[in-house]
Amino acid sequence: MFRFDENKTYRMPAHFGGFDAPAPDMAVYNYDTVGMSFICTTDGDLLSNYIPEGFEILRPEIVYGFGQMREIDWLAGGRYNVVTADVPVRFNGKKDRVEGVYNLVTWENNATPIIGGREENGVPKIFADIQDLHARPAAYFNAPDYFTNASYDGNTFVRMAMYDPKPLAGAEFEALKAAKQTYNLLCWRYIPKVSGTGAELSQPILYPQGLDLKSAWTGRGEIEWIRLRPEYNPKQYHIVNALADLPIKSINMTLLTKAVSVLKPSQGRVIE
Repeated sequence: MFRFDENKTYRMPAHFGGFDAPAPDMAVYNYDTVGMSFICTTDGDLLSNYIPEGFEILRPEIVYGFGQMREIDWLAGGRYNVVTADVPVRFNGKKDRVEGVYNLVTWENNATPIIGGREENGVPKIFADIQDLHARPAAYFNAPDYFTNASYDGNTFVRMAMYDPKPLAGAEFEALKAAKQTYNLLCWRYIPKVSGTGAELSQPILYPQGLDLKSAWTGRGEIEWIRLRPEYNPKQYHIVNALADLPIKSINMTLLTKAVSVLKPSQGRVIE
């Protein structure tokens, strides 16, 4: 008869066995990470509809991001892509006061990081088909220097592009490198009850991460969110449409980066 060991950690299906808890300082590495991010000014009142109580929006901004991860140690050198939407916030709790970015949603094109990131770390991850980054298509007139898109069942819901990249160097690059070295990803972990309303778990989460930046470029960015009818994406259309309805008043900065990304799941915790 299978019995759970309280000194081990399990993932579903748990009855095949557990594993020892990782060391408190354990980190995992994505050794080849290409990122593209867009810092956008939006409507703060509309944005507040998606930020839980306890969090304070620091600026009426939303940061849309694309990540192409390769040479991932915890996937035996594997790969996946992500599309994210983050908001700069401060958590004002009874015990904790933490500044970081609140993750509204993360799309990934690989089930393995979705499973671990959702239940274990509280990151609101869902699936999409996410194209690799198209780079420098010089033969095509007026094409962007870099572009990608994400879709579900053949229905594209976001396009991202960058034009005229210019390298960052000197003090400007060093300042960005220092700022990216470590940052706080803040999320909300919600596990619903089985066959009933309400939650088994509903709690704010801190998940520390970082980038060892190798190079960076700035340029002109374009983002297009495409509203979907329910039948095109039955379980996600409301998320896509909510982001599509947030106005992009301006794109304040567009960045392309190459880095080693560092995830620190053992340092994640519930904040109060």
